[in-house]
Formats: sequence, C-alpha cells, structure tokens
Amino acid sequence: MDRFSKLVIAFLAIGLMVVATPSRAQVVSDSLSRLLGEYLARQLEELAENSDENADFTDLLDAYLYYSEQKIDINGPQVSELEALRLLNSFQMEKLLEYRKRYGLLLSVYELGLIEGFDDATLEVLIPIVTAGDGSRVQRLPGPLTILKRGRNQVLTRFERVLEMREGYRPTTDSALGAKPNSRYLGGPEKYFIRYQFNYRNRIRAGLVMEKDPGEIFLVSQINDTLRSLLTSKPRNGFDFYSAHLFVRDIGVVKALAIGDYHLNFGQGLTLWSGLSFGKSTEPAAIMRYGQGIRPSASLNEALFMRGIATTIAIKRFDISLFYSHRPVDASLMSLTDSLAGEEFLISSIQETGLHRTVSEYNRKHATTFTAYGGRLGYRSRRLEIGYTAYASSTGLAFSPRVYPYNKFRIHNGSNSVQGADFRLVFPHIVGFGEISRSQNGGLAGIAGFTAQPAGFVTLSMAYRNYGINYQNDLSTAFGENTYTNNERGLYGGVVASLAPGWKLTAFADHFSFPWLRYLTDGPSFGRDYYFQLDRRFNRRADAYLRYRTKSRMKDFSDPWNYIDYQVPYTRQSLRFHLNTQPLPGIALRNRIELVHYEEQGKPASVGYLIYQDVIYRPAGKPFELTFRYMLFDAADYDSRLYVYENDVLYAFSIPMFYDRGTRTYLMLRYRAGRSLDFWARIGQTWYADRNIIGSGLETIEGNRRTDFKLQLRYKF
Repeated sequence: MDRFSKLVIAFLAIGLMVVATPSRAQVVSDSLSRLLGEYLARQLEELAENSDENADFTDLLDAYLYYSEQKIDINGPQVSELEALRLLNSFQMEKLLEYRKRYGLLLSVYELGLIEGFDDATLEVLIPIVTAGDGSRVQRLPGPLTILKRGRNQVLTRFERVLEMREGYRPTTDSALGAKPNSRYLGGPEKYFIRYQFNYRNRIRAGLVMEKDPGEIFLVSQINDTLRSLLTSKPRNGFDFYSAHLFVRDIGVVKALAIGDYHLNFGQGLTLWSGLSFGKSTEPAAIMRYGQGIRPSASLNEALFMRGIATTIAIKRFDISLFYSHRPVDASLMSLTDSLAGEEFLISSIQETGLHRTVSEYNRKHATTFTAYGGRLGYRSRRLEIGYTAYASSTGLAFSPRVYPYNKFRIHNGSNSVQGADFRLVFPHIVGFGEISRSQNGGLAGIAGFTAQPAGFVTLSMAYRNYGINYQNDLSTAFGENTYTNNERGLYGGVVASLAPGWKLTAFADHFSFPWLRYLTDGPSFGRDYYFQLDRRFNRRADAYLRYRTKSRMKDFSDPWNYIDYQVPYTRQSLRFHLNTQPLPGIALRNRIELVHYEEQGKPASVGYLIYQDVIYRPAGKPFELTFRYMLFDAADYDSRLYVYENDVLYAFSIPMFYDRGTRTYLMLRYRAGRSLDFWARIGQTWYADRNIIGSGLETIEGNRRTDFKLQLRYKF
C-alpha cells in the first residue's frame, strides 16, 4: 500500500468518526455562498481571464472569509470595513451614517432594510456578516492570560492530489536524470497545507501558514541521489513555504501594528498596493479603491507580500504609517567573471510562481532579496481624505534582464523609489477620487474620476487614467488593462440603474491605448471594452442575469513570412445567461450557458460554449451540505477559452480554464460536527472527448481524464 492510499484511508477514517459523532448543530447556509457565487465570482473569473499566471486568490478574499465569522458591528466604528470590502458604496454608507445619526443605534440587522438604497440583494450579502452591537468604542485590552483564554483558535489542514500519473512523477533511470535533470520533479504529487489562526475580538490576530506544493520536497529521503547532487543548497524536511503574522489594532494611538507577513493598500493602488487586486472590475462603482492600509497576510501567495514590521499611528484626524520589509525572492542569476573583482552575479529575471519542483526551480529559490521601506501621512474628515505615500526599494543584487524593445522602459538597476499623493472627496451625491505618482526615474502616472448618484435609482462612474511609458513601480496594481501599471491611457464610463422593481442595468465603456510597444505587439496600439448586464430578481428564491461583453485589442499579425510585424485587431465577444433558483427548501440550483466568439484578422473565427448545472443541497436541521456540478464545454482553441468559478473547500479557490471538448464534474461534501469540527471532501474530473494527452511538459497525463481530489479538516476552539 503506497503512502497516498494510507493518507486517504486515514482521512476517511477521521471523516467517518466525524459523521458518526452525534450533533444537533445545523448547517447554516455559508455566509458567503451567495457573495462568492455572484458578485465576487464574476470578479474572479474576469481576473483569471486577464491574468498571465494561475494566481492564488486567497489574498483577495481573505478579508471576506474572515468577517464571515468575525462579524462587523454596524453600530461601531468598524462599519467602514464594509466600504473597504466594496459591499457598500459611498452613498449607501452615507445613508447608513445619516440613519444612525437621526434614529440612533440599529436594534437589529434587519433594520437595514428600512434605509434608502439597501435592496434585498444587498441585505442578503450583509446580514450574514454583520451584527447590531452596542456601538461601543475601543475598550482597554485585558491581560495576556485573559486574551489567550477568551480568544478564538482555528486549525485547518488540507490534502490535495491529482489522481492520474503525470510525466514529472514517472520513474526513470539515473543516466536519464543525469542527462536531463529537469525532466522529473524532486518531490511527490501531494499538496499539504496547514493554517492556524487566533483572534481576540478582531483586535489581536495571529496566524501561521505552511504549504508544500505538488512536486516540491517534503521528505529529503525521497529525493533521487542524482538530483540531490545538483542542488545548490542543502534540502530540509518539512514544508516548502512558511508564513506567520501578528496583527494588533486600536491600542491607544496605535491604529494598526503588523509583525511578520502583511500587506499595504493605500490610495487608488497607484503608488503602493502589495498583493493582488481586482483590477478592472465589471462593477462601475468599483473603479474607486478603498485602501485598507495595513492588513495581515495569511494566503499561499509566495511572492506578493511584505515581511517585516508596519504600523499606523492615529493622532486626531491624522494617520501616520511606517513600514519596513525584507524578504527572500526567487530569481535567475547570471555570472560575470572579472579578473580583478572575481565572480559577480546579476539578476536576469525574477520568478513569482513560488514553485520549487525541479532542480532549476529549486536552485532559483531565495536567490536574492527584496527590501522596501517607507510610509504614508494621511488626513481624514467626514468629507475629505488625502494622503502622501513614499517608499524606496532595492534587490540584493543588480537587476539586469535581457532587454527587448517592449520592456525598454521597465528596466532599472535594482533600486527604485516612488512617491505619490491621493485624495477622496465625499459629498451627498458625488464622490471624487484620484492619485498621482512619480517613480525614481521621473516617470509619472495618474488616475482621477468620480462616482455620482444624481437620483436614488442610478449611479454614474467615470475615470481617466494616464500611466507614463517610463513609470516604474513593482508595488502598484491600479485600475487598468495592462499587466503592469505603465504605458496606458484610458477613459472609462459606467452606469448602474434600477430600471424598475426587480430590474437592474449595469453597463460600461472603456477606451484605452498603449503608446509604446507591448509583449507580442510591436507598435503602439489601442482597444475598446464594452459591457452590458441586465439583472432580474423575480423573488427571494429566483434571480437571473444576461450579460454581453465585447473587447477589442491589437496584436502582431502571426505570419512567419513577414519580415516586419504589423498590428491587427482582434475581438472577443461573450454572451452569458445565468439563473439561480430555489425550487424546494434546502435545494438551490444554478444554471449557466455561455458563448464566446473570437475573431482575428487573417485567422478563422473561433467559437466556444459551455453549459452547466449546479445542485446545492442544504437540508434543514441536518449537519451536512452537498454541492454537485455537471458541465459540458466545447471551445475550438485557446482563443475561445472559458473560465468558470467552482465551489471549493474553505480557503481554496478554483477557477479553471476550459477549451477543446469535454465535460467537467465535481462533488463536494461538507459536514459540520457541532461548533468545533468541520470536514470537507471534494472530487472532480475533467474528461476530454477529442484528445488522448492532457497538459504539456512535466504535467502531461497520458489519457483523456484528469481527476483532482481534496480532503480538509477544520477545528475551532
């Protein structure tokens, strides 16, 4: 019996013990199921479609998951978090504060329905994550023993594996490995994940994350001797990635203090915004960012975070933030030999995947460092927020990547400094915002816009962005089309209107241009993006939406006989119909059909479609929940690919890409044993009708099926 089989049996045994445990606890509908199933799922699908790599989206959703269990007091000062999380817009927040001022504290969360602008859809998202408390201000912390005794703890463990054999794990000979050392993975195909969290009344938080990705080393004894001899550093037993944090808020003048791994989100994301962001959202009002300042990092993203210390001190209406970060970075190095200075190294490229599966990936691990330090001075009143942010950064070695025409203006010598100013001006019916930033080489970038509500049933948004060709900032994730925040100009306008009871229209238009070359685009180019969505809410048990989007951009004409590449336009159109119903108590159905049409000059059109049926079974009074999906997809090629959000175990997110022809099925079980123990099991399979090989390189599977399996346990105490 192999190790995988033993682990599966062990987890199933634990699961059976859990199922056998008597419990009167009821499975409450996941407080974020609707939020993730609708609003956030749409944003994640768009982000996955525009992302070059398969990122870990826990970074973006950690706060939503956190507040689903640590509820926000709508009568307290922390209610502003709802705006930062984009669950309330500025106008809804103004109405809430005005209501509290006029009528006093809310006695129940259901009283939100009496406030203008709070429709049924908003209430369904808010009610599971808010509470109507006493609105008390920050109280003095008790002693350490009391904090430890009254705090809440949570331990989560997860096991994952693709069941089919992949090329990187097949047995081979030592001679073959000696000739091609990167032809096999160093470790086993399992993924292990452990996460510990501590929370005391949302004011003291601590956590530890440990992860081993498939193919990475977990036990040194499993490494082939031939491969071990090629590693530049001595491998160790245990997880490949560790992350820890301690986060404290509202202690005297200290508004926030983070030690360990954390994120910084300031302004509109132009000067300083670590981690991922939602980019260009399909919600027009979301063009305006709400910087959360300092927040802890507990995701599995191994590149986009800060490590060190950061604090925000509040003095009356002023906030002073300071930070220092120093963390290892994966990089490819090249050697320069000088007869006098000896051997020196330069960074040729920086790797952000966080994967260390092969000899070459492992030898790039922590090859250099990234250091950043700086701060922010902010002022806030009821109507005005302004801030000035500045930071400096450097890599441990000089940065000298290979120069191509398209990346000419992104080159720097490994050190950089950026400074910028941002503002937000709030009035009853209009909110203005903006930020301007300058990098060390003189490059400038700016964005400005407004969101207006001329009437209660319509919201208008508009923004203009101009990111200079030579603007350099590795810690910027501002609103835009480009992968990096530079070489882009654009004008965006959007509208959200309640046409009639139960009807909502969302639409936007974005015209943008790239003054300089881009990857696979050897010349200045431009594009357009149009979006239209009509939502219909029939009643509390049924709603639907129809969405149409067309995006046009330019790329090099793919003809190998051309001596000079020229740009041709390409257009991607998509049409989607989505329906949510609850025909019976405890049973929810989700249905979607989506069509994609891709057209490029000089190539035949590419068409793709998918259709799926979700069945979610949550029987009242029962401690379990089942989620099932069956999907058909048929896309001609990569150009007409489709992305779909999948329900997954807690703190895991799956947004796979589909093309070619086949089916996708998954089944997930969640069982809750009392208030302390939760168990998840998930199995999914993708079947292809038109291929006998799946994937490429070391991920190649000989066959037409790919099966993924997950087991997860959570214990709260």
